[in-house]
Amino acid sequence: MVHRPLSLQQALELKRALGARGVPVAGGTDLIVGIRKGRPAPAEMIDLSLVPDLDGIERVGDQLRVGARVSHARLEVMDLGALAAACETVGGPQIRNLGTIGGQLGTASPAGDVSVALVALDATVELASVDGRRTLPLCDFFVGPGRTVLRPDELVLAVTVPLNRRSAFYKIGKREAVAISLLMAAVSVDAHGHVAIGIGCAAPVPMRARDAEASLRTHGWSAESIDAAAALVSAEVRPISDHRGSADYRRAMAGAVVRRLLTQLWREGAPAASRIGADGARGTA
Repeated sequence: MVHRPLSLQQALELKRALGARGVPVAGGTDLIVGIRKGRPAPAEMIDLSLVPDLDGIERVGDQLRVGARVSHARLEVMDLGALAAACETVGGPQIRNLGTIGGQLGTASPAGDVSVALVALDATVELASVDGRRTLPLCDFFVGPGRTVLRPDELVLAVTVPLNRRSAFYKIGKREAVAISLLMAAVSVDAHGHVAIGIGCAAPVPMRARDAEASLRTHGWSAESIDAAAALVSAEVRPISDHRGSADYRRAMAGAVVRRLLTQLWREGAPAASRIGADGARGTA
């Protein structure tokens, strides 16, 4: 059964009534893929496409609040550094027009390009139920493959992204889009030189490279400190081997990609334009 609430309050009341059985749907891109792979369709779906409160993009001071129903296509054309570059790698144009930020977060895939960019941008996520709202760092939202801290009666409302951070994103995959990433990373830095590093396909969740970040805070920015941070990234990640690549390859590439992005942000004083890497990977330069 498909429920079509017309307001956020109706959606939250439905989520309370249905609990975990009530699966929220907006673009439905991951849902359709699952059904095509033989998974049964949810018995109870909450169609959020008519809820107006979830599709806004609003600047609040030095932050951007992005509603959960905002599509990747809307963000890929904005001047948002790593976030725009990551959105541009999600599927093809049709998928990017349908797929939403909330959907990507709710899927909780370790290979979520946009999730990794948001983690590296030090984003926060806003959750809601009929009892109220709560906000937490996005890196604390994911707890395992396909698992989040969302309670059965909660929905993702929005993510909030700081605008005072320069950032860059790079993806290694067979194609710049459509194909699932083999490894991706994003790095951001604020006006004080504080770095946040996000890595995907290298752990059970989109992860922050905390050891590397701490090393850069302690030692500052230099070619030597960047090399040290990259080595810490390779030691910190926990990749697996699968048909796309080995754990050893992912571990090595995690350090190499982070070194590349840190060096770029160190050398450049402004966010750079997106490009395709010579190896076919998606990046910024």
